[in-house]
Amino acid sequence: MGMRHTLVDEALIDRDRGVNAPTWLAGALVALLVGACTPMSAPEGVTALPAVPRLTVTDATATRAVLDVSAVPGLSDAGRQSYARFLTFPAPRAFAIGADGGLAWAANARNVAEAEGRALAQCRHANGGRPCKLYARDQHVVWEGEAMSDHPFPGVSGEGWALMSPAGFLRHGRAAEGAILWTHGRGSDPRRQADPERSPMPLPFVQRFNNAGWDVWVLARDPVHDVNYDTVLSFADTTLRIAATALREGGYGRVVAAGQSAGGWAALAALDTPGLLDGAIAIAGAGLYQPPPGQNGTLDFPALLARVRDRTAPVVVAAFDGDHLLPWPERSAAMLRGRLADRPAPLLVINRPAGLAGHGAGAEPAFNDRYGDCILRAVATRDAAGC
Repeated sequence: MGMRHTLVDEALIDRDRGVNAPTWLAGALVALLVGACTPMSAPEGVTALPAVPRLTVTDATATRAVLDVSAVPGLSDAGRQSYARFLTFPAPRAFAIGADGGLAWAANARNVAEAEGRALAQCRHANGGRPCKLYARDQHVVWEGEAMSDHPFPGVSGEGWALMSPAGFLRHGRAAEGAILWTHGRGSDPRRQADPERSPMPLPFVQRFNNAGWDVWVLARDPVHDVNYDTVLSFADTTLRIAATALREGGYGRVVAAGQSAGGWAALAALDTPGLLDGAIAIAGAGLYQPPPGQNGTLDFPALLARVRDRTAPVVVAAFDGDHLLPWPERSAAMLRGRLADRPAPLLVINRPAGLAGHGAGAEPAFNDRYGDCILRAVATRDAAGC
């Protein structure tokens, strides 16, 4: 289903006197635009994909100066910790500093103006009512003047879908560690820009991959086409395979698929093809399924697991209490571990984490704070120790 993106912000008086960190629940990122088309017919088989469009990966289009915590002027240890946390949440975002020790930031806002306004207002309050100055906006340091605009990589599209390099992320280009391909849930509608429940944009933890050198790509699907073909495969799955192939052929050495809800299910379904993916991340997207009230449909989780043939791609699955679509997380986690235990690749199951509940729990700031680094390590470095 579609996801609400939660704005997160933080303010403190940076004099080694602790951190005041309120969370403001609001907002959505601007959605990507995809035109509506006539529904496609179902593919005849997993490997019978439509022609894969040619995607060109260019050189990096932005510097990484924003990631240098030590370069931020005048911060104490608490201030550096706050800035480091700021870096793990996505744009639109802004970080503000005051001369008298105040600082504040906002991220995952509806737009840049909201992020700047929130950061400057909270910084001024923490700074005793005196003005503050922006240090960073999105992926740019603006302390000494406005940064040059960067431009997205050209995307590709097909009937009912579009693969895009969204604004607000670092673009590493040919020097990237790989590409992380985000696939949204079934309820998302890229044409409804103002609807926070239907944003196709990635969950906050994806920013950690971007910081670590991965390019972020979003696969947006027209809801008119967004249907299941059988109890495992769907339009989301087919388009994910096309997009992953396009990214690989475009020059990325590693391609990881990550998704929420139906997008996460599609990432796991693609593991029936060895070598297609270098990692699969399913957030509230894998388990014994219960259709919403008033809707018919069956998803066969045992059948999905039985089709897994890839033995090398790390797998991350998160399941939550109170998820009305996946109401049996304990049984689902046991089935997942039992079926994938003999694979040599890392398997990280985040099962019913305390304090995080519901189908949208992966969008909560606390999920990124507690599990974002573990997800990155499990997939990017194949190290899930301590998670």
